[in-house]
Formats: sequence, structure tokens, C-alpha cells
Amino acid sequence: MSSNSSLSAPPARRPSRRSRLAALAIGLTFGAAAPAALLPAQAAGADVGSLTCTGTSHLAYSPGLTFTPQTVTITETDTYTSCTSSDPTLTSGHISGSFPVAGLSCANVTAGPDRYPVIWNNGQTSTIAFTETEATVVAGVQQYVGTGTVTSGEFNGDTAVFTWAYLPPSPLNCLAPGGLTSQDGTVIAAIAGL
Repeated sequence: MSSNSSLSAPPARRPSRRSRLAALAIGLTFGAAAPAALLPAQAAGADVGSLTCTGTSHLAYSPGLTFTPQTVTITETDTYTSCTSSDPTLTSGHISGSFPVAGLSCANVTAGPDRYPVIWNNGQTSTIAFTETEATVVAGVQQYVGTGTVTSGEFNGDTAVFTWAYLPPSPLNCLAPGGLTSQDGTVIAAIAGL
């Protein structure tokens, strides 16, 4: 589930996030869900103390995913908006980076990097080390929950729970020339002090 890679820019990045393609394979069976169902539920037990943001996530695959395992570069762009924080100067944030993953296919999606730097609108950064991830399919939506700790920057030492949700593609996308090249979804970021 972990690739031990880091996003190229900013410093180091994102969760050993999930068994993405395994969930994708399961999700393919369910078909597409209504876009309104994309907003993931708040992770159970997550405290909303220090920060809560909602936003969007875009994954680009190069080369596109097919049913044949291959090394694929995933470029991820997450944009966090509508942030409520104990820091009044923090209202939004983003991450962007690329990482290669070996053996990816539409039947086997693996995790992203273990470290995840979020750049906030106030110029601060929070680097998160994800230690636990869970992938599920709920009502036909692929959902990934990463739990970890902020290891540097704003909210250092606090607990982080990030939840991503993506509509599964049609299997025809994986069979088309060029394969599945992208997925779009939503993300909830929650960081809480102990």
C-alpha cells in the first residue's frame, strides 16, 4: 500500500494513501454514482478542532491505466477551500505533485507517497506523514481515508484525517485507446490537536 515516494514539488508529500486500484476494480462493478454522492462523509471519530477544509482532487495518469499492469506516473492536484481553522489567517490550501507507481492497472491501484505537504494560503506548510489508510467503496463511490500526524509546519504534532472520494470510471475507459487518463473527486481535510 505504500510506495515510499515523495511528490516532486513541494518537499515531500502524500499519504501512503490507499489501495487505489483495488478499490477502482471494485468500483468498476458498481458503475457511476451521482456527483452529489462524491462528498465523503467525515471520518468516524475525527475531531474538527484545529482545521477542517473541503475541496477537490484531480488525478492524472501517464500512461493511462489499462487492465495491463505497468509503471504509471500519477500527478495529483488537491485544492482545499472552505477552510475553518483555529488560525484565522488560514482559509484555503493546495498540494500538487507527481510520483511513479509500478504495477498499476485498472484492476490494481496502489498507494501514493507517505508524506504529504499542504501549502496554505497564509504561506505556511503542513507536512503530514500518513501511517494508516483505508479504501472502501460506498454507494458506488471509491473512498480513501488517510490518518497520520503533522510532522512539521503549521499544526505540528496534531492528528490529520484526510478523506478522498472519486466516481469510478466505466470499464470502457480502461479498454479505450490510451486507457483511463484521469479521475476527479472531492477531499475533506481535518487536522486536530490532542
